[in-house]
Amino acid sequence: MLTSKPYHWYCLLAAIALEVGGTLTMKLAQSWTFAHAELLGLVAMWLAIILSYIFLSRAVTGIPVGVTFAFWEGLGLTCITLGSIVFLDEAVTLQRALGLACVLGGALLVNQGTGHGEAHTLERTDKSTKLSGAITEGGNREHC
Repeated sequence: MLTSKPYHWYCLLAAIALEVGGTLTMKLAQSWTFAHAELLGLVAMWLAIILSYIFLSRAVTGIPVGVTFAFWEGLGLTCITLGSIVFLDEAVTLQRALGLACVLGGALLVNQGTGHGEAHTLERTDKSTKLSGAITEGGNREHC
């Protein structure tokens, strides 16, 4: 059973921020005019992505993997898209807005649909108790 603490959520937020920052920096570096700007952007992106994965690995120690990944990708995609609209002058379309709403809604549904805490554990215990009781009542399966 995972026990989620604010630390795990802060690690997830750091992972998202680093992913977004690294991706946007890589794209922005293509318009920089000083020597080796594209290389610097690429190196900054790789460092940010590496740090993002380190923070992501810490987040999954306290948050279910499906929830962590849904938020990392969903919020990351949303922030990158919004950043590209603000910083890169990309277009805002109804399809993009609806797509982002679906992504965020999906992440929230994954979180709501994931069993957290003791309720899930007790349900498993009840099922295994019923199963072992049924096997014992069957007579010759008692030694399984």
